[in-house]
Amino acid sequence: MDKQKLTTLKANVLQLRQHIRAGDLYQSLPQRIGYLINQIEIVPATTVIAVPDGDVLTLINQLHKGLDDGTLREITDEQLMQLLPHLGSLNPAIRDSGCYYLINEAFQQQLLSNDQLGLIFDTLIQDQQLFAHIDEPENDAIYQRSFTVLILAILLYADHASFRFMTTARLEQLVQQFTVYLMLERDTRGFIGTNGWAHAYTHIGNLLEELGEDARLTRADKLMMLATLIERYQRLDQPLIFGEPERLSSYLAMITSKDDVYTDYLLMALKRWHQQLVMQPAPKSEVAWTRIFNRNRLLEAMALHTDFPTDVSDYLDEELEFLG
Repeated sequence: MDKQKLTTLKANVLQLRQHIRAGDLYQSLPQRIGYLINQIEIVPATTVIAVPDGDVLTLINQLHKGLDDGTLREITDEQLMQLLPHLGSLNPAIRDSGCYYLINEAFQQQLLSNDQLGLIFDTLIQDQQLFAHIDEPENDAIYQRSFTVLILAILLYADHASFRFMTTARLEQLVQQFTVYLMLERDTRGFIGTNGWAHAYTHIGNLLEELGEDARLTRADKLMMLATLIERYQRLDQPLIFGEPERLSSYLAMITSKDDVYTDYLLMALKRWHQQLVMQPAPKSEVAWTRIFNRNRLLEAMALHTDFPTDVSDYLDEELEFLG
């Protein structure tokens, strides 16, 4: 993504976050976030240059064997830095059952130190990792972006599980970068051909939930991420049909259980969304119908939950009866 455009978007996001922390913009938050999203331009595609997988499969097989036979006692910093660039591999054996699996298992088996968790975080949170080709038409960089978000969710989970590597500065960086990412990510693809899972919006749900559970974050930042998700979701042009509405509905149920402010905001946003649809002409394009059915699938997924506050459940009952 163009550095100047990204810098401007980051500054606008930070300014909005500061206004929300000051208690401003609650009612106008959907419009303000929507305006920023609407200003994002889709630029012509450029070539996605993947890191050659080369000898990394040898390392993956070696580490897999060590995990399987119980002889693996550590993963070195050098090995981590060999694995991380291949989170964007088009080969699911390298990306998914290789790099992602190994990093997750290494954490589960406590083979990584706090310093190593910090090393992974500091590598993945960078612009070139998280925003690669994000303002272009659908492209192969989705794997790098999506699996970066997934690993960031695992890292935050690790921090919550008492590893404690997430400094205040890192947490602030994560909220800022992820909020910008939420505004930018438009790729809704789930399972893609022979390349396997992309699933960005499922991984988004994972990270949103971990951030929503973090007691160190202000209500303002959690509200900002909730609002950004809703505004971006409304504007997606491609269908979410691989379980993403179900994953996101779980996050919405969790966050609204935390504080009435999230419940109130979600209800306001859902009612505003309904009013916008009612005021629009009858849908006559693929994009218009896609957005309607994305919304319907989200509401239906939410209605299956028994853990929403009563006000949300009542609204969903009324809305689905209207749709029915």
